[in-house]
Amino acid sequence: MTRALFYLIIGLLISCSQPNKNTETADTLRTTEKADTIIPTVTAKEEKDIATNTSSDSDEEDCIFNNDYKGLTTNWLAELNIKDFIWRNDLKKALVSIGQDTVFFSKGGCTHSGLLVELKLTDDSYPITDSTYWINKVLELSIDYKMDHYSKMIREGKIRRAHSGQKSVWYEIEDDDPEDNLIYNGIEIVHDGRNKRISISQYFN
Repeated sequence: MTRALFYLIIGLLISCSQPNKNTETADTLRTTEKADTIIPTVTAKEEKDIATNTSSDSDEEDCIFNNDYKGLTTNWLAELNIKDFIWRNDLKKALVSIGQDTVFFSKGGCTHSGLLVELKLTDDSYPITDSTYWINKVLELSIDYKMDHYSKMIREGKIRRAHSGQKSVWYEIEDDDPEDNLIYNGIEIVHDGRNKRISISQYFN
């Protein structure tokens, strides 16, 4: 009799405790569901800004050299005693007017550190195949803007025509030290409509 009473009490305890357990579990699930659905609201603009900033930060981290074209070019022009220029951010170049002609300057780079001097001539009548005329123009350009290797190689005759066409001529220039990671792109002369353009450039690799 005592044993039967004991089992009865145990059974009652189990059956009474079961609803509480189920209720507690349901409450816990509801709490968990609520916690899981609390998601910060991010607008489309904020998502774009985050993506842009992340991409920009990543690009900056991947840069080997200084990518501040405007700052580096401005400092370079100051060294050349050039104060009056227009900065074109879309081109990453500074423009200096010389009469009806324009000189473009650019310094900087992310994976390569480049240096560019480019002269745009308006209404120049000389054909781009006139090597003597154009090489003399390049020599003047390299002296005026201290592209010293170009002026040195031209004076020593260490250049050669690598390409010649109706619209462009390109001259290779000898590299005095292939081990220094300084690469010279050579001399490019381009006929663009009524204008002609001379470019000399170099970069660290």
